[in-house]
Amino acid sequence: MTKFAKEQVKKFFNTGQWALKLIFIVVLVELGIVTGALIGLAGPLDENDSDNIKHIMAMIATKSFALYAAEKGSQKEKYLIEKAKV
Repeated sequence: MTKFAKEQVKKFFNTGQWALKLIFIVVLVELGIVTGALIGLAGPLDENDSDNIKHIMAMIATKSFALYAAEKGSQKEKYLIEKAKV
């Protein structure tokens, strides 16, 4: 498992898709903020906090889907470029 994780981290930093990496990091930070709020680091939560957390979770879901679609699209584009070279 450790070898797999190291390979994934190496692949993450050695590929050239920096915009996708930035979105990925932003999503992780937002998940950390939401997790901290849910654990109770921010104190007791009221209805406004609940609405804000729902909004952030919706944005995270949207960004995650966009990230997934962009990664899949870039893989298909690479395939088409390689196929055109042959």
